[in-house]
Amino acid sequence: MKKILLLLLPLLLAFTTGCVDTTTTDTANNPLYYTYGATTYSLEVPNDWEVISQFTSDYPANTLIAFRNNLKDKDFIANINLIANNVDENMNNGDYAIGMLKQHAENLIDYRLIEQQEIEITINGQTTPTYMNYFEGRNSADSDLLKFVQVYGVNNNIGYIVTATFLPEEDEFIIENCVHVVKSLELK
Repeated sequence: MKKILLLLLPLLLAFTTGCVDTTTTDTANNPLYYTYGATTYSLEVPNDWEVISQFTSDYPANTLIAFRNNLKDKDFIANINLIANNVDENMNNGDYAIGMLKQHAENLIDYRLIEQQEIEITINGQTTPTYMNYFEGRNSADSDLLKFVQVYGVNNNIGYIVTATFLPEEDEFIIENCVHVVKSLELK
């Protein structure tokens, strides 16, 4: 469980947002997923992944929600989490993404940016450009090398980061699920 969150520890900032009401709906376009959402965000999540909404002290205080693959026979389980941070008034999606990558480069051992793609997410009903970053690194010298996929969005002075984390040798179907979820971020 601790490995899930170690990457996010450096990202802790004060967190305040009113997103306590959650909803789930079926995703008719793709029966493998359902929409999980709150008043400020939504994500399309695999039907068989576990939802984690009660957090121990191991989780950063700014964690909104987390999801975990249902395969429990591995030491590390692919997972996805959504965090939120207060950001400056003039912060945009791109600047936020670049700032977060800089923190990862400083905090992860063996950090390597694999790919950066410009994508669009929906914010307040409008498509908005942002980045989806693929990178890898270790949380400590003796930890597994992990791969990460992140998407970033800023709305109402809150910066959101949805992160998928998995092992490099993860099953391709699981990786596709991870990418689908992070690309589905919608801010309201």
